[in-house]
Amino acid sequence: MPPVSTYRTPGVYVEWLDANAQRLDVRRTDVAGFIGIAERGPLHVATKIESTRQFLTTFGDPIAQAYLAYAVEGFFANGGRTCWIVRVADQQKAVPARVCVRPSGLKPFVLEAASPGSWGNNIRIEAVWGRDRIVALTATERDRPPQLIELDADSGQPTQLVELDTESGQSSLLSSSGQRTLVGVLENAFPELTPDVLVNARRDFLLPSVSLLDAKNRTVLLAGGNDGMCSLRPEHFTGDPGATKLWGIDALGRIDGVSFVAAPDLLFERDPFAPDVDFTGFGPSAVHDAQIKILNSCMARRDRMAILDPPRSGAGAALAYRKELTKTSFGALYHPWILVNDPLQIRANVRAIPPSGHVAGMFARTDRLRGVHKAPANEVLEGVFDLTEILDDAAHADLNDGSVNAIRSVPGRGVRVLGARTLDTEDLRWRYVNVRRLFAMIEEALDEQMQWLTFEPNNPRLWREIDRALRGLLDRLYGAGMLDGATPEDAYFVRCDESTNPPSATDDGRVMCEIGIQPPYPAEFVVVRIGVARSGIQVEEKGAQDV
Repeated sequence: MPPVSTYRTPGVYVEWLDANAQRLDVRRTDVAGFIGIAERGPLHVATKIESTRQFLTTFGDPIAQAYLAYAVEGFFANGGRTCWIVRVADQQKAVPARVCVRPSGLKPFVLEAASPGSWGNNIRIEAVWGRDRIVALTATERDRPPQLIELDADSGQPTQLVELDTESGQSSLLSSSGQRTLVGVLENAFPELTPDVLVNARRDFLLPSVSLLDAKNRTVLLAGGNDGMCSLRPEHFTGDPGATKLWGIDALGRIDGVSFVAAPDLLFERDPFAPDVDFTGFGPSAVHDAQIKILNSCMARRDRMAILDPPRSGAGAALAYRKELTKTSFGALYHPWILVNDPLQIRANVRAIPPSGHVAGMFARTDRLRGVHKAPANEVLEGVFDLTEILDDAAHADLNDGSVNAIRSVPGRGVRVLGARTLDTEDLRWRYVNVRRLFAMIEEALDEQMQWLTFEPNNPRLWREIDRALRGLLDRLYGAGMLDGATPEDAYFVRCDESTNPPSATDDGRVMCEIGIQPPYPAEFVVVRIGVARSGIQVEEKGAQDV
Protein backbone atom coordinates (compact mmCIF):
# COMPACT_ATOMS: atom_id res chain seq x y z
CA MET A 1 0.00 0.00 0.00
CA PRO A 2 1.55 3.34 -0.99
CA PRO A 3 1.81 6.04 1.68
CA VAL A 4 -0.75 8.82 1.66
CA SER A 5 1.81 11.29 0.30
CA THR A 6 2.07 9.24 -2.93
CA TYR A 7 -1.65 9.55 -3.72
CA ARG A 8 -1.19 12.07 -6.56
CA THR A 9 -2.99 10.49 -9.48
CA PRO A 10 -6.79 10.62 -9.25
CA GLY A 11 -8.34 7.17 -8.99
CA VAL A 12 -9.43 4.39 -6.64
CA TYR A 13 -6.93 2.87 -4.24
CA VAL A 14 -7.66 -0.40 -2.36
CA GLU A 15 -6.26 -0.77 1.16
CA TRP A 16 -6.43 -4.08 3.04
CA LEU A 17 -7.04 -3.76 6.76
CA ASP A 18 -6.90 -6.54 9.33
CA ALA A 19 -10.45 -6.96 10.57
CA ASN A 20 -9.26 -8.64 13.75
CA ALA A 21 -5.73 -7.47 14.34
CA GLN A 22 -5.54 -8.60 17.95
CA ARG A 23 -6.95 -12.08 18.43
CA LEU A 24 -6.58 -13.50 21.92
CA ASP A 25 -6.13 -17.23 22.40
CA VAL A 26 -5.84 -19.34 25.52
CA ARG A 27 -2.92 -21.67 26.12
CA ARG A 28 -2.75 -25.28 27.21
CA THR A 29 -3.82 -25.97 30.77
CA ASP A 30 -2.87 -29.66 31.00
CA VAL A 31 0.89 -29.32 31.65
CA ALA A 32 2.12 -30.47 35.07
CA GLY A 33 5.26 -29.75 37.02
CA PHE A 34 6.85 -32.23 39.44
CA ILE A 35 9.57 -31.68 42.02
CA GLY A 36 11.14 -34.76 43.56
CA ILE A 37 13.89 -37.31 43.98
CA ALA A 38 15.08 -39.50 41.13
CA GLU A 39 17.72 -42.12 40.52
CA ARG A 40 19.52 -40.07 37.88
CA GLY A 41 19.10 -37.05 35.62
CA PRO A 42 20.04 -33.36 35.73
CA LEU A 43 19.80 -31.64 39.11
CA HIS A 44 17.61 -28.57 39.69
CA VAL A 45 16.95 -28.20 35.98
CA ALA A 46 13.41 -28.40 34.61
CA THR A 47 13.29 -31.17 31.99
CA LYS A 48 10.36 -31.72 29.64
CA ILE A 49 8.96 -35.27 29.73
CA GLU A 50 6.21 -36.58 27.47
CA SER A 51 5.93 -40.28 28.35
CA THR A 52 6.68 -42.75 31.11
CA ARG A 53 9.33 -44.35 28.94
CA GLN A 54 11.07 -41.02 28.47
CA PHE A 55 11.02 -40.45 32.23
CA LEU A 56 12.56 -43.86 32.93
CA THR A 57 15.23 -43.24 30.31
CA THR A 58 16.10 -39.78 31.62
CA PHE A 59 15.52 -40.08 35.37
CA GLY A 60 15.80 -43.81 35.97
CA ASP A 61 13.69 -46.51 37.55
CA PRO A 62 11.63 -46.26 40.76
CA ILE A 63 13.76 -46.16 43.89
CA ALA A 64 13.05 -46.99 47.53
CA GLN A 65 13.73 -43.46 48.81
CA ALA A 66 11.29 -41.59 46.56
CA TYR A 67 7.74 -41.49 45.18
CA LEU A 68 8.46 -39.38 42.09
CA ALA A 69 8.68 -42.23 39.57
CA TYR A 70 5.37 -43.68 40.79
CA ALA A 71 3.69 -40.26 40.63
CA VAL A 72 4.88 -39.54 37.09
CA GLU A 73 3.77 -42.98 35.93
CA GLY A 74 0.36 -42.27 37.45
CA PHE A 75 0.25 -38.90 35.70
CA PHE A 76 0.65 -40.48 32.27
CA ALA A 77 -1.61 -43.43 33.12
CA ASN A 78 -4.43 -41.00 33.89
CA GLY A 79 -4.19 -39.09 30.64
CA GLY A 80 -1.34 -36.64 31.15
CA ARG A 81 0.75 -35.87 28.09
CA THR A 82 3.35 -33.29 29.10
CA CYS A 83 5.09 -32.52 32.37
CA TRP A 84 8.27 -30.84 33.57
CA ILE A 85 10.47 -32.61 36.09
CA VAL A 86 12.90 -31.00 38.54
CA ARG A 87 15.15 -33.53 40.25
CA VAL A 88 16.32 -32.32 43.66
CA ALA A 89 19.38 -33.23 45.73
CA ASP A 90 22.15 -31.50 47.64
CA GLN A 91 24.39 -30.31 44.82
CA GLN A 92 27.33 -30.04 47.18
CA LYS A 93 27.18 -33.76 47.94
CA ALA A 94 25.72 -35.22 44.74
CA VAL A 95 28.57 -36.16 42.43
CA PRO A 96 28.76 -38.39 39.37
CA ALA A 97 30.70 -41.62 39.39
CA ARG A 98 34.08 -41.38 37.66
CA VAL A 99 37.07 -43.40 36.62
CA CYS A 100 40.41 -42.37 35.15
CA VAL A 101 41.41 -44.87 32.46
CA ARG A 102 44.61 -45.29 30.50
CA PRO A 103 44.30 -47.62 27.55
CA SER A 104 47.47 -49.55 26.90
CA GLY A 105 50.05 -47.26 25.29
CA LEU A 106 47.79 -44.17 25.34
CA LYS A 107 47.31 -41.07 27.51
CA PRO A 108 44.87 -41.25 30.46
CA PHE A 109 41.50 -39.50 30.50
CA VAL A 110 38.48 -39.40 32.80
CA LEU A 111 35.13 -41.04 32.11
CA GLU A 112 32.27 -39.54 34.14
CA ALA A 113 28.66 -40.66 34.56
CA ALA A 114 26.21 -38.50 32.64
CA SER A 115 24.51 -37.26 35.83
CA PRO A 116 25.18 -37.32 39.58
CA GLY A 117 24.16 -40.29 41.67
CA SER A 118 25.20 -43.70 42.89
CA TRP A 119 23.60 -45.25 39.82
CA GLY A 120 26.83 -44.51 37.96
CA ASN A 121 28.74 -46.92 40.19
CA ASN A 122 27.16 -49.73 38.15
CA ILE A 123 28.60 -48.53 34.84
CA ARG A 124 31.15 -50.93 33.39
CA ILE A 125 33.81 -49.79 30.92
CA GLU A 126 35.21 -52.42 28.58
CA ALA A 127 37.96 -52.15 25.96
CA VAL A 128 37.29 -52.93 22.32
CA TRP A 129 40.43 -54.26 20.65
CA GLY A 130 41.47 -53.88 17.07
CA ARG A 131 44.39 -55.74 15.52
CA ASP A 132 47.06 -54.47 17.91
CA ARG A 133 45.52 -51.71 20.03
CA ILE A 134 42.39 -50.51 21.77
CA VAL A 135 40.22 -48.72 19.21
CA ALA A 136 37.14 -47.95 21.33
CA LEU A 137 35.49 -48.40 24.72
CA THR A 138 31.97 -49.50 25.60
CA ALA A 139 29.96 -48.36 28.61
CA THR A 140 27.16 -50.62 29.87
CA GLU A 141 24.76 -50.31 32.80
CA ARG A 142 22.16 -52.92 33.67
CA ASP A 143 19.76 -53.54 30.78
CA ARG A 144 20.37 -50.26 28.96
CA PRO A 145 21.84 -50.17 25.44
CA PRO A 146 25.64 -49.95 25.50
CA GLN A 147 27.35 -46.68 24.65
CA LEU A 148 30.30 -46.76 22.25
CA ILE A 149 33.19 -44.39 23.00
CA GLU A 150 35.34 -44.04 19.92
CA LEU A 151 39.03 -43.24 20.28
CA ASP A 152 40.91 -41.05 17.86
CA ALA A 153 43.39 -43.06 15.80
CA ASP A 154 46.19 -40.50 16.23
CA SER A 155 45.84 -39.16 19.78
CA GLY A 156 44.10 -42.13 21.37
CA GLN A 157 41.68 -39.70 23.08
CA PRO A 158 37.87 -39.98 22.84
CA THR A 159 36.52 -38.31 19.72
CA GLN A 160 34.06 -36.32 21.84
CA LEU A 161 35.13 -34.69 25.08
CA VAL A 162 33.19 -32.70 27.67
CA GLU A 163 34.73 -29.64 29.29
CA LEU A 164 33.29 -27.92 32.36
CA ASP A 165 33.01 -24.14 32.31
CA THR A 166 34.13 -23.12 35.80
CA GLU A 167 32.31 -19.78 35.59
CA SER A 168 28.89 -20.92 34.39
CA GLY A 169 29.01 -24.47 35.76
CA GLN A 170 27.75 -25.82 32.43
CA SER A 171 29.46 -28.43 30.31
CA SER A 172 30.07 -28.13 26.60
CA LEU A 173 30.96 -30.64 23.94
CA LEU A 174 34.29 -30.55 22.12
CA SER A 175 35.48 -32.52 19.15
CA SER A 176 38.76 -34.45 19.24
CA SER A 177 40.46 -31.40 17.73
CA GLY A 178 39.25 -29.21 20.60
CA GLN A 179 36.74 -27.19 18.53
CA ARG A 180 33.84 -26.01 20.68
CA THR A 181 30.40 -26.62 19.23
CA LEU A 182 27.56 -24.08 19.12
CA VAL A 183 25.40 -24.39 22.21
CA GLY A 184 21.80 -25.19 21.40
CA VAL A 185 22.41 -26.24 17.80
CA LEU A 186 23.53 -29.82 18.04
CA GLU A 187 21.19 -32.38 19.56
CA ASN A 188 23.94 -33.69 21.82
CA ALA A 189 25.21 -30.27 22.86
CA PHE A 190 24.08 -31.11 26.40
CA PRO A 191 25.24 -34.69 26.98
CA GLU A 192 23.73 -34.84 30.45
CA LEU A 193 20.28 -34.54 28.87
CA THR A 194 20.89 -37.09 26.11
CA PRO A 195 19.09 -40.30 27.18
CA ASP A 196 21.43 -42.81 25.51
CA VAL A 197 24.58 -41.29 27.00
CA LEU A 198 25.86 -43.14 30.06
CA VAL A 199 29.28 -41.51 30.40
CA ASN A 200 31.07 -38.40 29.20
CA ALA A 201 34.80 -38.16 28.55
CA ARG A 202 36.49 -35.30 30.40
CA ARG A 203 39.86 -33.76 29.71
CA ASP A 204 39.77 -30.81 32.10
CA PHE A 205 40.96 -32.84 35.10
CA LEU A 206 42.47 -36.21 36.07
CA LEU A 207 41.86 -38.38 39.10
CA PRO A 208 44.71 -39.38 41.44
CA SER A 209 44.30 -43.09 40.69
CA VAL A 210 44.48 -44.43 37.15
CA SER A 211 43.00 -47.74 35.95
CA LEU A 212 44.98 -49.47 33.25
CA LEU A 213 43.12 -51.12 30.38
CA ASP A 214 45.16 -53.73 28.56
CA ALA A 215 44.91 -57.31 27.34
CA LYS A 216 44.86 -58.53 30.93
CA ASN A 217 42.55 -55.91 32.46
CA ARG A 218 39.75 -55.49 29.95
CA THR A 219 37.03 -53.97 32.20
CA VAL A 220 36.78 -51.34 34.92
CA LEU A 221 33.88 -49.94 36.99
CA LEU A 222 33.08 -46.30 37.68
CA ALA A 223 33.10 -45.36 41.37
CA GLY A 224 32.47 -42.51 43.78
CA GLY A 225 28.94 -41.59 42.69
CA ASN A 226 26.79 -40.05 45.42
CA ASP A 227 23.06 -39.23 45.41
CA GLY A 228 23.38 -36.24 47.75
CA MET A 229 20.51 -37.48 49.92
CA CYS A 230 22.17 -37.44 53.34
CA SER A 231 22.04 -33.65 53.53
CA LEU A 232 18.81 -33.07 51.57
CA ARG A 233 16.79 -30.20 53.03
CA PRO A 234 13.25 -28.87 52.36
CA GLU A 235 14.89 -25.79 50.82
CA HIS A 236 16.02 -27.95 47.92
CA PHE A 237 12.32 -28.30 47.10
CA THR A 238 11.16 -24.77 47.91
CA GLY A 239 14.08 -22.64 46.75
CA ASP A 240 17.44 -21.34 47.88
CA PRO A 241 16.98 -19.06 50.94
CA GLY A 242 19.83 -16.91 49.66
CA ALA A 243 18.13 -16.53 46.27
CA THR A 244 21.46 -17.18 44.55
CA LYS A 245 20.67 -20.63 43.14
CA LEU A 246 17.67 -22.08 41.35
CA TRP A 247 16.38 -24.94 43.46
CA GLY A 248 13.16 -26.88 43.24
CA ILE A 249 10.11 -24.68 42.73
CA ASP A 250 12.30 -21.77 41.58
CA ALA A 251 13.76 -23.89 38.77
CA LEU A 252 10.22 -24.88 37.79
CA GLY A 253 9.21 -21.23 37.91
CA ARG A 254 11.37 -20.51 34.88
CA ILE A 255 9.04 -22.66 32.77
CA ASP A 256 6.06 -20.78 31.40
CA GLY A 257 3.06 -22.97 30.69
CA VAL A 258 2.95 -25.17 33.80
CA SER A 259 -0.61 -25.20 35.16
CA PHE A 260 -0.30 -27.32 38.32
CA VAL A 261 2.58 -28.53 40.44
CA ALA A 262 3.15 -31.43 42.84
CA ALA A 263 5.98 -32.46 45.14
CA PRO A 264 5.09 -35.94 46.46
CA ASP A 265 8.56 -36.64 47.86
CA LEU A 266 8.07 -33.97 50.52
CA LEU A 267 5.90 -36.60 52.22
CA PHE A 268 8.37 -39.46 51.90
CA GLU A 269 8.27 -41.97 54.75
CA ARG A 270 10.85 -44.71 55.02
CA ASP A 271 9.28 -48.16 54.93
CA PRO A 272 10.77 -50.41 57.65
CA PHE A 273 10.81 -53.24 55.09
CA ALA A 274 12.86 -51.15 52.62
CA PRO A 275 16.63 -51.46 52.37
CA ASP A 276 18.77 -48.88 54.11
CA VAL A 277 18.48 -45.53 52.35
CA ASP A 278 20.24 -42.22 52.85
CA PHE A 279 17.03 -40.18 52.93
CA THR A 280 14.47 -40.98 55.63
CA GLY A 281 12.06 -38.06 55.17
CA PHE A 282 11.30 -34.70 56.75
CA GLY A 283 9.50 -33.89 59.97
CA PRO A 284 5.85 -32.72 60.00
CA SER A 285 6.73 -29.07 60.62
CA ALA A 286 9.28 -29.07 57.79
CA VAL A 287 6.72 -30.57 55.40
CA HIS A 288 4.13 -28.00 56.44
CA ASP A 289 6.52 -25.07 55.94
CA ALA A 290 7.63 -26.40 52.56
CA GLN A 291 4.07 -26.74 51.30
CA ILE A 292 3.32 -23.20 52.50
CA LYS A 293 6.25 -21.94 50.40
CA ILE A 294 5.03 -23.85 47.35
CA LEU A 295 1.58 -22.31 47.83
CA ASN A 296 3.15 -18.86 48.14
CA SER A 297 5.00 -19.43 44.87
CA CYS A 298 1.77 -20.35 43.08
CA MET A 299 -0.02 -17.35 44.60
CA ALA A 300 2.75 -15.02 43.44
CA ARG A 301 2.70 -16.34 39.87
CA ARG A 302 -1.12 -16.68 39.65
CA ASP A 303 -0.85 -19.05 36.68
CA ARG A 304 -0.61 -22.43 38.42
CA MET A 305 -2.13 -24.42 41.26
CA ALA A 306 -0.46 -26.60 43.90
CA ILE A 307 -1.81 -30.14 44.26
CA LEU A 308 -0.93 -31.00 47.85
CA ASP A 309 -0.76 -34.25 49.80
CA PRO A 310 -1.36 -34.55 53.54
CA PRO A 311 0.86 -36.78 55.68
CA ARG A 312 -0.27 -40.40 55.67
CA SER A 313 -2.93 -40.53 58.37
CA GLY A 314 -6.66 -40.70 58.95
CA ALA A 315 -9.38 -38.30 57.90
CA GLY A 316 -9.33 -36.45 61.21
CA ALA A 317 -5.60 -35.77 60.98
CA ALA A 318 -6.01 -34.64 57.36
CA LEU A 319 -8.63 -32.11 58.45
CA ALA A 320 -6.38 -30.82 61.20
CA TYR A 321 -3.50 -30.54 58.74
CA ARG A 322 -5.70 -28.62 56.31
CA LYS A 323 -6.46 -25.98 58.95
CA GLU A 324 -2.74 -25.22 59.25
CA LEU A 325 -2.34 -24.46 55.54
CA THR A 326 -2.81 -21.09 53.86
CA LYS A 327 -6.40 -20.29 52.90
CA THR A 328 -5.93 -19.78 49.20
CA SER A 329 -7.64 -20.81 45.99
CA PHE A 330 -4.27 -21.60 44.39
CA GLY A 331 -4.02 -24.96 46.17
CA ALA A 332 -6.04 -28.11 46.76
CA LEU A 333 -5.56 -31.01 49.20
CA TYR A 334 -6.40 -34.66 48.48
CA HIS A 335 -6.88 -37.54 50.94
CA PRO A 336 -6.17 -40.45 51.46
CA TRP A 337 -2.99 -42.00 50.04
CA ILE A 338 -3.33 -44.56 47.27
CA LEU A 339 -1.93 -48.06 46.68
CA VAL A 340 -0.21 -48.61 43.34
CA ASN A 341 1.84 -51.32 41.70
CA ASP A 342 5.36 -51.57 43.11
CA PRO A 343 8.03 -53.07 40.84
CA LEU A 344 10.47 -52.95 43.77
CA GLN A 345 8.12 -55.10 45.90
CA ILE A 346 9.39 -53.46 49.08
CA ARG A 347 6.55 -54.73 51.22
CA ALA A 348 4.29 -56.49 48.71
CA ASN A 349 3.14 -55.99 45.15
CA VAL A 350 1.71 -52.57 46.02
CA ARG A 351 3.10 -49.46 47.65
CA ALA A 352 1.35 -46.58 49.39
CA ILE A 353 2.14 -43.22 47.81
CA PRO A 354 0.67 -39.69 47.91
CA PRO A 355 -2.11 -39.21 45.33
CA SER A 356 -0.92 -35.92 43.79
CA GLY A 357 0.68 -37.48 40.69
CA HIS A 358 -2.41 -39.45 39.73
CA VAL A 359 -4.66 -36.48 40.52
CA ALA A 360 -2.49 -34.30 38.25
CA GLY A 361 -3.02 -36.79 35.42
CA MET A 362 -6.77 -36.65 36.04
CA PHE A 363 -6.58 -32.83 35.87
CA ALA A 364 -4.85 -33.08 32.50
CA ARG A 365 -7.32 -35.65 31.16
CA THR A 366 -10.32 -33.56 32.19
CA ASP A 367 -8.82 -30.44 30.62
CA ARG A 368 -8.21 -32.18 27.30
CA LEU A 369 -11.52 -34.01 27.07
CA ARG A 370 -13.88 -31.44 28.61
CA GLY A 371 -12.01 -28.23 29.28
CA VAL A 372 -10.54 -26.39 32.24
CA HIS A 373 -14.04 -25.18 33.19
CA LYS A 374 -15.07 -28.74 34.11
CA ALA A 375 -14.54 -29.54 37.78
CA PRO A 376 -11.85 -32.25 38.06
CA ALA A 377 -14.01 -34.53 40.18
CA ASN A 378 -16.16 -37.64 39.89
CA GLU A 379 -13.34 -38.96 37.71
CA VAL A 380 -11.61 -42.34 37.88
CA LEU A 381 -7.99 -42.61 39.04
CA GLU A 382 -6.38 -45.18 36.77
CA GLY A 383 -3.64 -47.45 38.09
CA VAL A 384 -4.90 -47.33 41.69
CA PHE A 385 -5.58 -50.70 43.33
CA ASP A 386 -6.84 -49.48 46.68
CA LEU A 387 -6.69 -46.74 49.31
CA THR A 388 -4.93 -46.54 52.64
CA GLU A 389 -8.22 -45.53 54.28
CA ILE A 390 -11.78 -46.45 53.36
CA LEU A 391 -13.99 -43.43 53.89
CA ASP A 392 -17.65 -43.65 54.82
CA ASP A 393 -20.24 -40.98 54.07
CA ALA A 394 -19.77 -39.26 57.42
CA ALA A 395 -15.99 -38.95 56.98
CA HIS A 396 -16.50 -37.79 53.40
CA ALA A 397 -18.90 -35.09 54.58
CA ASP A 398 -16.43 -33.85 57.19
CA LEU A 399 -13.63 -33.73 54.62
CA ASN A 400 -15.81 -31.87 52.14
CA ASP A 401 -16.84 -29.30 54.75
CA GLY A 402 -13.17 -28.83 55.61
CA SER A 403 -12.15 -28.36 51.95
CA VAL A 404 -10.24 -31.63 51.76
CA ASN A 405 -11.00 -33.49 48.54
CA ALA A 406 -11.87 -37.11 49.23
CA ILE A 407 -10.79 -40.09 47.17
CA ARG A 408 -13.14 -43.05 47.50
CA SER A 409 -13.57 -46.50 46.10
CA VAL A 410 -17.04 -46.64 44.56
CA PRO A 411 -18.43 -50.15 43.97
CA GLY A 412 -18.68 -50.81 40.26
CA ARG A 413 -17.15 -47.42 39.35
CA GLY A 414 -13.55 -47.71 40.51
CA VAL A 415 -11.46 -45.35 42.65
CA ARG A 416 -12.68 -41.80 42.10
CA VAL A 417 -11.86 -38.28 43.19
CA LEU A 418 -15.06 -36.97 44.79
CA GLY A 419 -14.10 -33.42 45.64
CA ALA A 420 -13.14 -30.27 43.74
CA ARG A 421 -12.57 -27.66 46.42
CA THR A 422 -9.65 -25.31 46.87
CA LEU A 423 -8.07 -24.38 50.18
CA ASP A 424 -10.06 -21.13 50.27
CA THR A 425 -12.73 -21.66 52.90
CA GLU A 426 -13.72 -18.01 53.26
CA ASP A 427 -14.56 -16.68 49.79
CA LEU A 428 -17.29 -18.78 48.19
CA ARG A 429 -16.45 -17.37 44.78
CA TRP A 430 -13.13 -19.25 44.80
CA ARG A 431 -14.38 -22.43 46.46
CA TYR A 432 -13.94 -24.68 43.41
CA VAL A 433 -10.79 -25.77 41.61
CA ASN A 434 -12.22 -25.29 38.12
CA VAL A 435 -13.26 -21.69 38.83
CA ARG A 436 -9.80 -20.67 39.97
CA ARG A 437 -8.12 -22.47 37.06
CA LEU A 438 -10.52 -20.95 34.52
CA PHE A 439 -9.74 -17.44 35.76
CA ALA A 440 -6.02 -18.21 35.86
CA MET A 441 -6.17 -19.30 32.21
CA ILE A 442 -7.95 -16.11 31.19
CA GLU A 443 -5.63 -13.89 33.24
CA GLU A 444 -2.59 -15.53 31.69
CA ALA A 445 -3.95 -15.06 28.16
CA LEU A 446 -4.60 -11.38 28.80
CA ASP A 447 -1.23 -10.83 30.45
CA GLU A 448 0.73 -12.49 27.65
CA GLN A 449 -1.22 -11.31 24.61
CA MET A 450 -2.13 -7.73 25.46
CA GLN A 451 1.37 -6.36 25.83
CA TRP A 452 0.81 -4.54 22.53
CA LEU A 453 -1.20 -1.98 24.49
CA THR A 454 1.90 -0.38 25.95
CA PHE A 455 2.65 3.07 24.47
CA GLU A 456 -0.39 2.96 22.15
CA PRO A 457 -2.31 6.28 21.90
CA ASN A 458 -4.78 6.25 24.78
CA ASN A 459 -7.93 7.30 23.00
CA PRO A 460 -11.41 5.91 22.17
CA ARG A 461 -10.01 4.05 19.17
CA LEU A 462 -7.72 2.03 21.46
CA TRP A 463 -10.60 1.37 23.84
CA ARG A 464 -12.67 -0.05 20.99
CA GLU A 465 -9.78 -2.30 19.94
CA ILE A 466 -9.47 -3.62 23.49
CA ASP A 467 -13.20 -4.14 23.73
CA ARG A 468 -13.30 -6.06 20.45
CA ALA A 469 -10.36 -8.30 21.37
CA LEU A 470 -11.77 -9.14 24.78
CA ARG A 471 -15.27 -9.82 23.50
CA GLY A 472 -13.85 -12.09 20.82
CA LEU A 473 -12.02 -14.17 23.44
CA LEU A 474 -14.95 -14.36 25.87
CA ASP A 475 -17.42 -15.15 23.10
CA ARG A 476 -15.31 -18.13 22.04
CA LEU A 477 -15.15 -19.31 25.64
CA TYR A 478 -18.90 -18.96 25.94
CA GLY A 479 -19.43 -20.91 22.74
CA ALA A 480 -17.22 -23.68 24.13
CA GLY A 481 -19.38 -23.91 27.26
CA MET A 482 -16.72 -22.46 29.57
CA LEU A 483 -18.93 -19.61 30.79
CA ASP A 484 -22.37 -19.88 32.38
CA GLY A 485 -25.45 -18.03 31.24
CA ALA A 486 -28.43 -18.32 28.90
CA THR A 487 -27.02 -15.60 26.64
CA PRO A 488 -23.61 -14.03 26.14
CA GLU A 489 -24.85 -10.98 28.02
CA ASP A 490 -25.57 -13.20 31.03
CA ALA A 491 -22.17 -14.89 30.78
CA TYR A 492 -19.85 -11.89 30.58
CA PHE A 493 -19.54 -8.16 30.12
CA VAL A 494 -16.72 -5.91 28.92
CA ARG A 495 -16.56 -2.21 29.71
CA CYS A 496 -13.81 -0.09 28.21
CA ASP A 497 -14.97 3.46 27.49
CA GLU A 498 -15.13 6.92 28.99
CA SER A 499 -16.66 5.57 32.20
CA THR A 500 -13.62 3.43 32.98
CA ASN A 501 -11.10 5.89 31.56
CA PRO A 502 -11.76 9.36 32.97
CA PRO A 503 -9.31 12.15 32.14
CA SER A 504 -7.56 11.69 35.48
CA ALA A 505 -6.62 8.13 34.48
CA THR A 506 -5.65 8.89 30.88
CA ASP A 507 -3.53 11.83 32.02
CA ASP A 508 -1.56 9.39 34.18
CA GLY A 509 -1.01 7.13 31.15
CA ARG A 510 -3.39 4.39 32.30
CA VAL A 511 -6.05 2.56 30.34
CA MET A 512 -8.63 0.70 32.41
CA CYS A 513 -11.00 -2.06 31.35
CA GLU A 514 -13.57 -3.94 33.43
CA ILE A 515 -14.43 -7.56 32.70
CA GLY A 516 -17.17 -9.60 34.35
CA ILE A 517 -17.31 -13.37 33.96
CA GLN A 518 -19.88 -15.91 35.14
CA PRO A 519 -18.02 -19.22 35.66
CA PRO A 520 -19.87 -22.56 35.58
CA TYR A 521 -20.03 -23.59 39.22
CA PRO A 522 -20.23 -27.39 39.55
CA ALA A 523 -23.37 -29.16 40.74
CA GLU A 524 -21.64 -30.43 43.86
CA PHE A 525 -24.93 -31.54 45.40
CA VAL A 526 -27.80 -32.78 43.27
CA VAL A 527 -31.08 -32.98 45.21
CA VAL A 528 -33.94 -35.05 43.82
CA ARG A 529 -37.34 -34.49 45.42
CA ILE A 530 -40.03 -37.06 44.78
CA GLY A 531 -43.62 -36.37 45.71
CA VAL A 532 -46.92 -38.13 45.22
CA ALA A 533 -49.88 -36.07 44.02
CA ARG A 534 -53.30 -36.90 42.65
CA SER A 535 -51.94 -36.46 39.15
CA GLY A 536 -49.10 -38.94 39.79
CA ILE A 537 -45.51 -38.95 40.95
CA GLN A 538 -43.65 -35.65 40.54
CA VAL A 539 -39.86 -35.44 40.42
CA GLU A 540 -37.96 -32.20 41.01
CA GLU A 541 -34.19 -32.00 40.53
CA LYS A 542 -31.97 -29.15 41.71
CA GLY A 543 -28.25 -28.50 41.44
CA ALA A 544 -25.82 -27.12 43.98
CA GLN A 545 -26.51 -23.48 43.16
CA ASP A 546 -30.28 -23.95 43.44
CA VAL A 547 -30.40 -25.54 46.89
